[in-house]
Amino acid sequence: MKNSFYCSTLLLIVLVICSFGKNISNMPPTPSDTPKPSYYGEWTVHKFIGSTPISTAVDDSIIGMKATYTKEKASFDKDKILNPEYNELEITDDDFLKEYRNQLSDIGINSKSVKTVKINNWMNPGSFLIIKDEQTMIILWNGNYFEMKKET
Repeated sequence: MKNSFYCSTLLLIVLVICSFGKNISNMPPTPSDTPKPSYYGEWTVHKFIGSTPISTAVDDSIIGMKATYTKEKASFDKDKILNPEYNELEITDDDFLKEYRNQLSDIGINSKSVKTVKINNWMNPGSFLIIKDEQTMIILWNGNYFEMKKET
């Protein structure tokens, strides 16, 4: 009789302890579960694609330069910033026209809005990104637009 009482008590204790365990299906995602932004990765500047009405001469030396965007750093050629703060913003075609005096279609984006990313406290080439698609971004530097492709 004592033996069945101890077994029943032990079983009850195990059930109570298990009921306080983590419910994995209701847990918030861990940092490794959250998807990385599409602009994270290694990029290469491939070509000049246009200018704003007010711009400097096109600096072709930017073509071929590498850029890297991660949580830990952002870099463009030899310039880098550690622990960058990325500020993402969706800009409509009308707002883009007001701000940059170009329509999105002028730079090869045929939609009513575009996602942009500005890296706070960093004023270098590659600090302002226009996301065209998962494999293509556009940077604006000195009034000139350059297309970057993601490295695989």
